[in-house]
Amino acid sequence: MRVHRSPAPWSSPAAPPRAPVAGLVLVLAALLLLAPLAAPPTATAAGRDGQDVHELTTEDVDTWLDGLVPALLDAERLPGATVAVVSGGEVVTLRGFGAADRPRPVPGATPVDPEHHLFRIGSLSKLFTATAVMQQVERGALDLDADVREHLDFPLELPRGAVTLRHLLSHTAGFEERLDHLITPDAEKVRDLRTELAEDPPQQIFAPGTTPAYSNYGLALAGHVVERVTGVPFEEYVRAEILDPLGMSSTSAEQPLPPALADRMAGGFPAPDAGPAPFEHLSVPPAGSVSSTAADMAAFLNFHLGHGPGNVLGAGTMATLHSPALPPGDLGGLGAAEQMTLGFRGHEVRGQPALSHGGDTYLFHSELVLFPEADAGLFVSLNGNGVRALSTAVLRQQLVDQFARRYVAPPEQAVPGPPPGAADRAAAVAGHYRSQRRAESSAAALAGAFAVTTVTAGPDGTLEVAPFMAPPTTVHEVEPWLWREAGGTATLAARADDDGTVRDIALVAYRTEGRVGAWHGLFVPHVLLLAALLVLAGTLVAWPVNRLRRRRRWGADRSGPRPRRVRRLAYAAPAAVLAGVVLFVSSVQPDLSLVRPLTRLGQAVLLLGVLGAVPAAWHLAGTVGRRAGLVAVTGAALLTLSLVYVAGYAVAFRVLWPDISI
Repeated sequence: MRVHRSPAPWSSPAAPPRAPVAGLVLVLAALLLLAPLAAPPTATAAGRDGQDVHELTTEDVDTWLDGLVPALLDAERLPGATVAVVSGGEVVTLRGFGAADRPRPVPGATPVDPEHHLFRIGSLSKLFTATAVMQQVERGALDLDADVREHLDFPLELPRGAVTLRHLLSHTAGFEERLDHLITPDAEKVRDLRTELAEDPPQQIFAPGTTPAYSNYGLALAGHVVERVTGVPFEEYVRAEILDPLGMSSTSAEQPLPPALADRMAGGFPAPDAGPAPFEHLSVPPAGSVSSTAADMAAFLNFHLGHGPGNVLGAGTMATLHSPALPPGDLGGLGAAEQMTLGFRGHEVRGQPALSHGGDTYLFHSELVLFPEADAGLFVSLNGNGVRALSTAVLRQQLVDQFARRYVAPPEQAVPGPPPGAADRAAAVAGHYRSQRRAESSAAALAGAFAVTTVTAGPDGTLEVAPFMAPPTTVHEVEPWLWREAGGTATLAARADDDGTVRDIALVAYRTEGRVGAWHGLFVPHVLLLAALLVLAGTLVAWPVNRLRRRRRWGADRSGPRPRRVRRLAYAAPAAVLAGVVLFVSSVQPDLSLVRPLTRLGQAVLLLGVLGAVPAAWHLAGTVGRRAGLVAVTGAALLTLSLVYVAGYAVAFRVLWPDISI
């Protein structure tokens, strides 16, 4: 085995304008489908661009990485990256690029060392949880298809149906989203796993096995089931049963890290020019607490390619883990393009079956991909955020796509012509869709309202797919209700009723998108809310100005005490609404927890404000009754309508809901 880990050359380009901190990408998850293992492709196979597929040698991979990764880090202004590539059970290369202790690779910075520096791997931790579950299935302690409540010591309401480990590992248990203090720098906020799962669990909003919806809670629940049947805390179980047998001595699920590893943790940088942020703690460790090096992750890659010790997981159990989790047809057409295995996302990259998973914290962003037919795998992790919200996703996608293009892709296949009826099916799919990974019963419902994908049909049966905050992609129908990107990796599968009505689509294996109306898809409710808030803010300015003007012109107000009180209540309402909004938003902390007293105060003030719609309507009636001028009537009408709209919005999007968990 030859390993090369030289750092990338330093560079110091002119600094572009400062960009905002990249946002949280909590949910990138996994890839699926297991095919029989095959020998790596030879150097004589034709590539997609008319070039030969390269042999996976250390020299070739190092040359490729040197020509790609430093340029991507510079372009996105990312601090550093750690990379592992494996093939045929061997480590092809381990590489470190950029800086481990500075936001930019500047002179004096410590280069990333792939064997020394630990990176947070986020949701890649779910693969360790899945491995742990399958170990207990193999040993007869767990049944994939039994009700998980058999192993819990706390009540769990499941109104849509019983949930199994198969559902949990494939993100089809039907749980809504909960992000409350999911990631926090404060170790004191991390409670024991049972308490975290038992207190205020998410509601079940879909029938199990019908609607993929990514769930950190679901995977954490699976990890707790392992704790319950073994009597061993999750972190200790992973170390004893997975890490130690695989020789992964530089990996840990503990929070904070053990002293022997803590000093080796790479810094995590929230923005290109920011200093390192504190260590991140996951409130549900089985969903994302693991820290590791590229060298250790190479061992994990080889293990899942079938080159690990047999005492960790047998070949038959491994094949089950890598196979589609649900029987064909359970998801209707949604499973046609991609489908979750018992842990991985199964899909294709440039025509090759792939098993993968992504992982993101606030600060670290990782990707793992296996190509079983090529017996090859790739791991990459980044220790910071770049100039754009999608900087890290761009780098990871580029790395995976070009790796497949260079080392495992078969010859280019011609895009088949559209099947009969393609234009009609495309028209049926066109519309707006909202992520089913959403909250429904709490204040987090507001966040999910913005994650809308717009699908537009072309006359030739193609679809243009534009996810929220992402560039559009054109996909072609390759079989009824299944579309693929020509020469790319994007897919769209649709689930249609018997009459051809499409209610949901799937772009990735772990999440579906449910149809919403154009009103919602074009963000009309949110635009109207902004307009209403602007009206209320304008009212706060206009009311005292108009009152002073009237006093100067007409003298004291002779309208009587009751109309004056009504008018004052009406015009106090905008101040209460705006103050309530500010208090509510201010109560949301960087770790997505809430300052509960501030949240409740914001709700109370906002409620008082929207109740001001009653005196506002009374004031409007009085204004019309005394035949005031057009300006006065219009102002009173806009005030009333704005307060009524804010009230409806606050109820519809759960801002005034009793459950304020997010």
